[in-house]
Amino acid sequence: ISIESLSFSYDNSRYILDNISCHIETQHCLAILGNNGAGKSTLLKCISRIYPAQQGHITLNGTNMAELTRKELARQIAYVPQNSLTSSHTMVFDAVLLGRKPYIHWDISQTDQHIVAAILEQFSLTAYASRYLNELSGGELQKVILARAMAQQPQFLLLDEPTNNLDPRNQHEIMQYVQELAQQQQIGVAIVLHDLNLAIRYCDRFLLLKDSTVYTYGGPEVITPQAINEVYGMQVEIIEHHGTKLIVPC
Repeated sequence: ISIESLSFSYDNSRYILDNISCHIETQHCLAILGNNGAGKSTLLKCISRIYPAQQGHITLNGTNMAELTRKELARQIAYVPQNSLTSSHTMVFDAVLLGRKPYIHWDISQTDQHIVAAILEQFSLTAYASRYLNELSGGELQKVILARAMAQQPQFLLLDEPTNNLDPRNQHEIMQYVQELAQQQQIGVAIVLHDLNLAIRYCDRFLLLKDSTVYTYGGPEVITPQAINEVYGMQVEIIEHHGTKLIVPC
């Protein structure tokens, strides 16, 4: 996915996003970072075509996304917003099956059911297939939401704060799943995060937004104490512990 000179405003006065350019590449995980109100979630909604950009354009494998139908788009891009729950009385299998909607014509096929069963096994959710969503823990529920997105068989996955409200163990487990999806299944991931240490541990591309525009974009080299200070207004040190970089407030 290529985003070129993208600008968006709710009321055609103040830009929420101003001249944004970046790429989401297969086999890579792009962390979208910045303070509250920087436009991170809005950017995902523009990429998924929930919001129409006023300026610039987005291409998917060289095709202008504005030319794609909703069904064509849903077969390529899975978008997981915050609070993306279905009914709490829905069973896990049925919740994941909703991800097959872009492929279902008149009725659910055996292929759809086999794909869902395989994804449940991949996410270690087979034993939960007949449970209701309101019977799951936060971490289990987040895995179901990811499994539903993967049932779309997307080439690109857009995630808005998937670790929100999870305990540290489940945060790392979800991020490990996301990293594996990117690397092993050759999926391009863009993920909005607030935790800088989760981002630097599990992502390999970084987009830092400040004042509605791009402060910096690139690989791990762009995550520096100076960049964090200017974007977040806090002094930090970046240290290495057992081969893993850690961002420590001063």
